[in-house]
Amino acid sequence: MIVCICNEVRERQIKTAIAMGVTSMEALKSELDVATCCGCCEPMVQDYLDEHHQSLEAYQQDVAFATNTTSERAGKLAYAV
Repeated sequence: MIVCICNEVRERQIKTAIAMGVTSMEALKSELDVATCCGCCEPMVQDYLDEHHQSLEAYQQDVAFATNTTSERAGKLAYAV
């Protein structure tokens, strides 16, 4: 699907760039030339960025929880022995 009609930037290009580490609006504008003409696509592009950041935060919380849980178990096992 084309997101930026002015510069023919597709959803796939935006999501790929975000996955590769282009994670700010300014960086996407520079990299893909998205949202640099009329600006009508900027809210949708921002939604993609927001989704990415939310997913990243959720992943980091899951990793932190798993790490803490593992550390707590290891500590309890050390006391039990």
